[in-house]
Amino acid sequence: MASIEAGESRTLFQNRWWVVIGSLIGMIVGPGTAVIFTVNVFMVPVTTELGWSRGLFSSGLLASAITAPILTPIFGRLMDRHGIHRIALPVTTLYALSLCSFALMTPNTVWLIYVAFGCASGFGACVGPIVYSKAITAWFDKDRGLALGIATSGVGLGTFLLPQVAQFFISAFGWRAAYVAIGIMTWVLAFGMIALFVREPPGYFERMRIANAAATANGPQPLGISARAAITGTRQFWLLAAIFLLEGTANNGMLSAHFVAMLTDRGYTPQSAAALLGVSGLAALVARIVVGFALDFVRGPLFSACVMLLPPIGAALLWSHAGSPAPFFAAVCIGLAIGAEVDMLGFFVSRYFGRRSFGILYGLIFALFAMGIGIGPAILGVGFDHFHSYDQVLAVYVGLLVLAALLFLPLGKYNYPKGSL
Repeated sequence: MASIEAGESRTLFQNRWWVVIGSLIGMIVGPGTAVIFTVNVFMVPVTTELGWSRGLFSSGLLASAITAPILTPIFGRLMDRHGIHRIALPVTTLYALSLCSFALMTPNTVWLIYVAFGCASGFGACVGPIVYSKAITAWFDKDRGLALGIATSGVGLGTFLLPQVAQFFISAFGWRAAYVAIGIMTWVLAFGMIALFVREPPGYFERMRIANAAATANGPQPLGISARAAITGTRQFWLLAAIFLLEGTANNGMLSAHFVAMLTDRGYTPQSAAALLGVSGLAALVARIVVGFALDFVRGPLFSACVMLLPPIGAALLWSHAGSPAPFFAAVCIGLAIGAEVDMLGFFVSRYFGRRSFGILYGLIFALFAMGIGIGPAILGVGFDHFHSYDQVLAVYVGLLVLAALLFLPLGKYNYPKGSL
């Protein structure tokens, strides 16, 4: 890896930092932003026109909780074996078409909710953080945290921009045109960035082939351990799996589908509520860069535990029904943590398990995270339909978020620290 970092080409577009810039732009339209977070602004117009309940529409995210966890590790394994371009580029087109298919929903096609969410999140799993984190991990060692932080700040930008874009098209042309616009925007940015910039370094697959051929069950494995060894022989895999399942369920569950509806119920206009959601995106953008930079220099588990105590504070502020500026600070607290999550996942997977099986291990843990993202909003929606309030579920989420933060502490020392690969 040192040779890659020391021997960068002077040709402008061959510089490895273009991988980071391309990843940043591609992440703007990843499934977390284009599929999940835009539900906030589509929730009221879609359910009002089609006569559906909020619980019914948000239950479509349960399909995301099925397809994304299944397909994420599969795509990760395929990219480990065949490379990023061969897998990600064709799937990007299917992802964009799936987003456009939301425009076909009618009152009598309830089944389309689940098909559209399932396909969009399933195909989107291939062009979510996994593809960009895999590329950056292959190119960077010394500055890996910073590179991941800059790249994943695209999710924060997307959280800020896409709901605003969707709200503009909804107001001007209706929600159906808005879904088509999001689909087209997604294809242009994701396909373009992956095709131009997001790739493995020269000679990467040859080095992986040699490492896999030379590795033995008990011998040194300088490029990382196998997926089986990580799953059956380390506590870190299961701790990370639990952390990101809880974070996806509770943290993203609050912000990804019901945040705008929660505030409009309290008297905010849809535009002001969407603006507060945008604040969380800007907070996420800042957090990704700061947290990514910090992970290169500080003790990661302790630092991460402190950062992840922010979302229970945000959840408690929403639960309290306190007036302005409490929702603003809630959006900031939750957004900062959401901004840190993907940084932490890619960084910890590479530092505890190495680069050898990064795609499948990242995919397995991210699959649980994606499952939580699908389950969390559905639980909030069902809770609202049953209790006519979000408060009961928010109280549970506060406890889950505190538990997730504490689970970072037993992770321990890195198995593959900076400079080891």
